[in-house]
Amino acid sequence: MEERGIMPRMASEVWEDEGEPYHFQWAHVDSEEAWIFELSEGRRAPASWSGTPQEKTVMPGTMMVAVVAHDPDVEKPPYVRFDPGPTVPFELMKRFVGRVAEILDNGFETQPPAY
Repeated sequence: MEERGIMPRMASEVWEDEGEPYHFQWAHVDSEEAWIFELSEGRRAPASWSGTPQEKTVMPGTMMVAVVAHDPDVEKPPYVRFDPGPTVPFELMKRFVGRVAEILDNGFETQPPAY
């Protein structure tokens, strides 16, 4: 976390695979000197949000896979963690790995949005 009680800025994308929503998000965590990338099941907005501007919102659900990539000046290799519960469709895993690689290869030019 950047400051006590304040979450790091996050960027996110909503993907769909065979009609199911998924949530890809990433953030830089200054205290860890690392970028965290997560792929989660997507949770559609509750029915009570119907008729509001947020009715089509997809929120992150159960985390499926995460990648931690330390800053270039930190001598730690990146690593991957899988949640033992949900399975990840192969095409979705390829997309996740490709998107993480794209962000890493571009020198993290894709920054999380400012508040």
